[in-house]
Amino acid sequence: MFTMKSVLLILISILLFHFPIFSQNDEELLTHHYKNISSRDNYVGEFSTGNTGTGSNINVVYQRCEWTVDPDDATKTLTGKVTIYFSTLISNVSQINFDLNKNSFNNSNLLVSYHGTNCSIFFPSSGNIDIININLPATIVTINTLDSVTINYQGIPPAATSNQIGYQRKVDAAGNNYIYTLSESYEDKDWWPCKADMQDKIDSLDIVVTVPNAFWVAANGAMIDSTINGVTRVFKFKHRYPIASYLVALGIGKYNKYDLGNLTVGSKSVPYILNIFKGKSTATETNILNVMNNHKLVFAALNNLFGDYPFANEKHGFYEFGFSGGMEHQTFSGIGGSSLQSNSILAHELAHQWWGDKATFSTWNHLWLAEGFATYSEVLAAEFVPAIGINPISKLASTKSSARNNTSSSIYLNDITSSNTIWTSSNTTAIYNRGCMVASMLRALMGDNKFFNASKNYLNNTNIAYKSATTNDLQIHMESQFGENMNDFFEEWINKKGTPDYTVLWGNNGNNININLAQNVNSSGSNGIASTHFPMPVVLKISNGSFDTTIVIYHKSTNQLMYSGNGIGSIVNGNTISYNLSFIPTTVSFDPENRTMANGTVSYSTALPINNILLSAKSSNSKLQFELSFLTNELVEKVELQKSFNTNEFNFCKEMIMKTINGEKQNYNAEDKATQLSYYRAKIITDKKYYFSNVISLHPNIENHKILVYPNPAKNIITVQLVYKNNSEQMLQLINSIGEKKYFQKINSISTTIDISHFSKGIYFLQILKDGEIQAVENVIIH
Repeated sequence: MFTMKSVLLILISILLFHFPIFSQNDEELLTHHYKNISSRDNYVGEFSTGNTGTGSNINVVYQRCEWTVDPDDATKTLTGKVTIYFSTLISNVSQINFDLNKNSFNNSNLLVSYHGTNCSIFFPSSGNIDIININLPATIVTINTLDSVTINYQGIPPAATSNQIGYQRKVDAAGNNYIYTLSESYEDKDWWPCKADMQDKIDSLDIVVTVPNAFWVAANGAMIDSTINGVTRVFKFKHRYPIASYLVALGIGKYNKYDLGNLTVGSKSVPYILNIFKGKSTATETNILNVMNNHKLVFAALNNLFGDYPFANEKHGFYEFGFSGGMEHQTFSGIGGSSLQSNSILAHELAHQWWGDKATFSTWNHLWLAEGFATYSEVLAAEFVPAIGINPISKLASTKSSARNNTSSSIYLNDITSSNTIWTSSNTTAIYNRGCMVASMLRALMGDNKFFNASKNYLNNTNIAYKSATTNDLQIHMESQFGENMNDFFEEWINKKGTPDYTVLWGNNGNNININLAQNVNSSGSNGIASTHFPMPVVLKISNGSFDTTIVIYHKSTNQLMYSGNGIGSIVNGNTISYNLSFIPTTVSFDPENRTMANGTVSYSTALPINNILLSAKSSNSKLQFELSFLTNELVEKVELQKSFNTNEFNFCKEMIMKTINGEKQNYNAEDKATQLSYYRAKIITDKKYYFSNVISLHPNIENHKILVYPNPAKNIITVQLVYKNNSEQMLQLINSIGEKKYFQKINSISTTIDISHFSKGIYFLQILKDGEIQAVENVIIH
């Protein structure tokens, strides 16, 4: 019986027979590729075309890059041989093309061969000239044919121009020359021929670098050889994960090399490696090693938050290069000398191994998917690894301030014609800092469990993992955990510009608090993408000195609020939302941990407290009868009885009916039947706003019992009076909001006093028990 594995191995044998250009090493590689068929790329539209449109008729399977480099060569000459294995996406392919710098490499040393036959080549004379077009000597007739070409070339890569770096030569502090590469965003073509397209990653890669034997090479993947051949040394690296062309990298210098041990990823031990230039003081080098040791804790934290490190079969580490910050080269990030002691930059580049390397943005328009989440990971590192000594609240404050100061750029990039158009100060601020704050707001809305579950699901989706994604892909995964369509949230925050400010008014009746929100948007510029309302979480900390709680309100639209913070809760129409707290609030703070993009002012409003409202209940004929009285000079439109089983989210129970009215005093009643311990409140809707009553708790077994508690709220002494006392033995107990028993005694009379002066402030529940069963309940507020 033939298995799928058998069929694939037969296919490989046929290919090797017909294309003798393949070596023994290629056979191992291609076997790996076809065994891991799920790593093939996802395509947008009919074909993946990238920024320049190169390689639109092929899928790149494997590249073997062979380079000869001498950092002491002042001309910076690069000699290369790149063999590209590809499969055809259409039939009758007679021409293919790749990205390659014309001015640097279109010379007599440029030679393309196809099965031993030289190919005619040409570059465009105008427009985008950095495309090598290859005319194949024979047409590839059949779709999905696996084939290859080899490109030999030699030349001098261009000098760096602003943010266009590519391949450069510099001198370290010890006076040693070194070579480094940084290809983001379009400079991979400046030093090697490739298909620069994140939607068609190279499925597997081998790197072979020949250098003078005094030098060491840093590159992607596992190093499998570093043989000295006389005056030269040949380094060989094997990378068996899909990789975008801009993440392929070289660092060649006289490094001090450190084996920092192994990092644990599940059952695997991952080599942890550091290469830094010579010439540093002992103290500096020691401090760098201390920071690298703390980084192990960050590695463990991000593994826990985002799932297993994506390249655990090969390595993780850092090498020093000529750029001042860092660059997330897959498996081995380049770090500038001034950044080697930065816990934040190390965490940022590590996070990119998930956000950007494993799950790459499909086009540069969606760059924020990598940079926004990597920047937020700096905050996560500070939060979950206190040992690195960074305050996460301060970290977010700085990021938030920078993001708010930039009102001229949206997160989604439109002008992406070159690295210098992408990496402008306003764009950088938007994709890094505004992107970070979007990630923070998603976490605030969803709560930790749902946010990190959504992140893991996104990163592990088989159509995204080791492939590429768009903002819409992220939105889908966030929505699946959030429980609500997030089109408006993503549309405004990703595609629009501006910053929101809030005016918050609050008032309370005991432990019930009303919160009124008004958003104002500030924006500048004239590109027509300013927002008028940002759907967002509003994070408020409510306290009274002894107790505090943080609430999250989803301000979805100008007249709609939702309870949030753990996915989506019930909807409130209007601008005012109410919470039942376990304590009487005295202060409300706006976003004290800097989790959102908004600033706000908070004020107590005398218009919001509920005035002289009292909801009471009694049992009659197995039914609960509710009575409500209040004073108002406003026009009452409707009164609702609301019910809850958790004291937080109340839902409509039934409409209350007017009983009497005497000037400003009004009375309403309603009936209900409780089947379990339930909480009730009344909602009074007037022509101006709405108000809530006190909350009462009732048990279905309260027949023939009613408790009166006064004063309530109270500070020192409360009196408990039973309207009716059963002759059988009854117990009186007082429990706090988390179920702890604070008072318990037998009822000896109709009226009992309890000293509460030593109890903490908050909401308590007074219960009458008979044979261990609750017979009556009343809530008591101690302030």
